[in-house]
Order: sequence, then C-alpha cells, then structure tokens
Amino acid sequence: MPLYATVLALRDADTGTTAVVVDLDLLLLPFSLANALRAAVAELTGVPREHVRVSATHAHSGPSVAPTWVKEGGDLIAPYVGSLPGIVAGAAWEALRACRPARVAHGTGSCDLAVNRRFRAPDGRIVVGRNPEGFVDRSVRVLRFDDADERPLAALVHYACHPILMAWENRLLTPDYPGAARATVEQVTGVPCVFLQGCAGDSGPADVFTEGHTGDTHFYRRAGAMLGAEASRVFLGLERSHRRPHFSRVLESGAPLAVYATGPLEEPDGAVDVVSEKVALPVRSFPLPDEAERQAADASAELESLRRVHPDGSEAVHQANVRAKHAQMHASHARLTEGRSDVEVELLAIRVGGAALLGAPMEVFGALGDAVARESPFAWTAVSGYSNGSAGYLPTRAAADEGGYEVETASPFTREAGERFVAAAGAALRRLHAGRGERGAKEAAWVSR
Repeated sequence: MPLYATVLALRDADTGTTAVVVDLDLLLLPFSLANALRAAVAELTGVPREHVRVSATHAHSGPSVAPTWVKEGGDLIAPYVGSLPGIVAGAAWEALRACRPARVAHGTGSCDLAVNRRFRAPDGRIVVGRNPEGFVDRSVRVLRFDDADERPLAALVHYACHPILMAWENRLLTPDYPGAARATVEQVTGVPCVFLQGCAGDSGPADVFTEGHTGDTHFYRRAGAMLGAEASRVFLGLERSHRRPHFSRVLESGAPLAVYATGPLEEPDGAVDVVSEKVALPVRSFPLPDEAERQAADASAELESLRRVHPDGSEAVHQANVRAKHAQMHASHARLTEGRSDVEVELLAIRVGGAALLGAPMEVFGALGDAVARESPFAWTAVSGYSNGSAGYLPTRAAADEGGYEVETASPFTREAGERFVAAAGAALRRLHAGRGERGAKEAAWVSR
C-alpha cells in the first residue's frame, strides 16, 4: 500500500481566510521538520504559517524521521526528509488552485478497533497491553465535503488508536490501519480521504485485531477496512443533509401513500477561521541538554560495543538497546525543556462550518481529548495529537500517578499539564466560535495527493 501526503485546503469565500491541513504517513513529526514543512507551504502559497497544520498518522511501521537505530538503509533517511518540504508545499499549492465552492456536513459513528492499552501486569507495573476497563474513545468522526451541486468532493476521517498492528516481525514500510481505512473510504465513496489521528496516547488495537502483531499485512488491512467501512457508512448517510424533506401530498394507490418533496438547499454555514493558541505546560526536571546528550552517547556507545561482541544479538544487546532508546528520549526531553519549569506549545484550532479541528503537538491521552470535545461550543469537534511537532506523551493526572512507559519514559510533563491543556484548548475553541459572526460563505475545499 502506498504512503501518502494528503492535503486539504479550505478557504472562506467571504473573508478569504485560508487554512491548509496536511496528513502524512509518518511515525512522528519533530518540531524541526514540522516547522520546515509549515514554512515551505507558507512561502509557496502565501497562506500564513499559523494557518498550516501538518499531522502524522503515527503509523509505527511508517517512515521514522526522528533519531533512529536503523543500520541498513539509514543513509536514505536524510534525503527523504529533505524532500518532504518541497513535496508537501507543492501538494498544498495544487490543492489551493483546485479549490471550488463546497458544502460541509459532519457525522459520527463508532468502531471497536481501539481499547485502552495501559495494563497492570501481575507484578504491579503498568505496561503496554490491553485494559478493557480503561477509558477509550471509539468515535469515528467524519466530515463530508460536497460541491455546489451536492456531488461529493472529499472526506475527512478522525479516529484515535495507535497504529501498531505491524509489529516486531515486520520488515516493511506500511501506513498500518490508517492507510487501509483511507483506501476503503476512497473506494466506497469515490472521493479523496484525509485521515487525522486522534488522541491515541493510551489507546491501541483491541484483542480481535492484535493476533496480527507480527509482520502479516492482513491484520492491519482488515482493521482499516472495518474502520473505513464505518466511516463510509457515516459519509453516505450525510448525503442530501443540506435539504429537509417535507410532506407534499397523498398518492392514492393500493394504500394511500404520503409523498415527500425535498426543500431548497439550506444556506450553508461556510465560515473558515483559525485560532493559534500558545499554552505553557509544566514539565518535570531533566538534566541540561549537554549532560543528557552525553548520557545518550554513552548508552549508544555501550550498545555498539555489545553488538560487536554479539553480532547475532543476545539478551545483553537487547537490554542495552532499551537503555539507549530511553536515553535518547530523555535527551529529547532535555532539549525541549532546557532546564525550564514549563514549555510553550501551540494549539491550532480550525473552524470548518459548524465543525472544528484542534491539533496539538503531543501524544494526548484519550480522556483529555474527550474532555475538550465535550466542552466545545461546536456541534462536532475532532481533537488530535501528532500535529505541528512532537513534545512527547501528555497523560491524565490519574495516569501520571500510576506511572508506566508513557509517563516515566516518554513524557516530559507533570501531572498537572493535562488539565492545563484541556483549559487552553477549550479557550481556543471558544475564541474560534465567538469569531464566526454571521457569515454565510460557502467553503472552498479540495484534496490533493
């Protein structure tokens, strides 16, 4: 299955406000790459950088552009990363040129692909597994774009689940289930599809899907097909949602039949607007970057030494590899925090008619995203992580108290940070909603790959 860079371009026909949403089949977006992509789009298209959102699907078998332990073929990563700004900017330019009058409708379904993944093992540790009692958001959120004649133009699908169906036996680059879901929607609906990963920090594939967890592509394709089928059902159910049928007359037949007529097209809520909100989130204490880098270098040197002694691998090599990975993560946290007690991150909220997209540069836990969506003034709100950068996991207060990988190793944040995120995201959405005015412009939207 091919890897995608998909672009959704949005423009308010009255105000000219424009936003660009980019969906990339990548594991993560380091801030350096996210900034380069946004700058390239802004330079080529004239769209303000703050109106550009770049998001990763977080497929673990997709290309990794962050620090990697890949040996064979690792020299290909830098040229690939270097090519991305031009590719993405070009796709955004094409999408904006292809804009046309459009209407948007929103709907929500449900899929059992996801389950909470924070499992308490018999020894008391919180490990990555399956926790059916834990919180999980199984909502399948769908936006449908139609042209002025009510013909479908594009689909946007939002779901929250770690794409980790391709696991330790895998030797392939794949888009995991997001790619299969996107392909299913495109096949059923006949229009391009953007997939946006949700707040998947503590969710993973449920039992029925995880027997795959090897290198067999069947399992991620099946999971994606099931998710895509539900998204397609929601999409197709939104057809003619801009008309309201009304009783017209009675047709006498074997039984008297009520005849209904569809009314005129409702005037669309076509506002496109953007709010970029900066929020300072409290972080834990880490060594200064130089010291953390030294510790990471020492751990990597130890790993290389053991690999020379045990070229076919051993338990000692495995444990050294784990230590090196953890040291690299802590060095990343140290570079992010630079000895400070908090770090500033950007929350980007985009209004699309009566719906809102909110992206954050963290792996946000599901309950936090759900809290933002529930308090949103919009009828339909899709909250995502993995957008415009990567600052690590953002856990709930309860999860921070429990510990585990997401909290102790892969997050720079304190237990209070999640609540501060919810408050700031809510404020951004309220600002976005208050700024809508009484605009009735049609959206202009298109998708390019």
